[in-house]
Amino acid sequence: MKEQNACGCTPQTLAMASVPMQEWCEPYDLATAIYSGTLFPCLNLNFFDAEDIPSPFRDKPAATKATEHEKALREVCKVGFAVNDLTLYLDTHPDCPHGIKLMKELLQQRLDGLAQYAGQYHPLTQLSIVTGIPNSNQYEWDEGPLPWDPFGSESEQGGLL
Repeated sequence: MKEQNACGCTPQTLAMASVPMQEWCEPYDLATAIYSGTLFPCLNLNFFDAEDIPSPFRDKPAATKATEHEKALREVCKVGFAVNDLTLYLDTHPDCPHGIKLMKELLQQRLDGLAQYAGQYHPLTQLSIVTGIPNSNQYEWDEGPLPWDPFGSESEQGGLL
């Protein structure tokens, strides 16, 4: 007789998954990575054709060209996405020399990008207050738009995407 679980029903084994360990592959450039949803081409296994799905990271038509503010923010987002994706890889491959080298490069790129963005627009993180606006005498974390506010056409103020 099969055992019943806490709700009183008899569990059924439907399938058993086998997931192979990811191996290092040469990563995508950052624009391709964020569009593809992964830093690693070997993980980009298409489920369906997503060409018709709008993406905020795809180039906009000339009529709706992104502002400089929006372009700068997208660059910060691309690097942040790559750092997050690479973190997942390094969680399972903590001694991969390729991954460690790339992580150090991306973290420096992220720090530089956040500092540059904060200096031109407003801080995106608390760390940006120190790196991007070092001479400020006030706490400016609340400067700038809320993340869900869209970029406005009349001003350079706006949210993340």
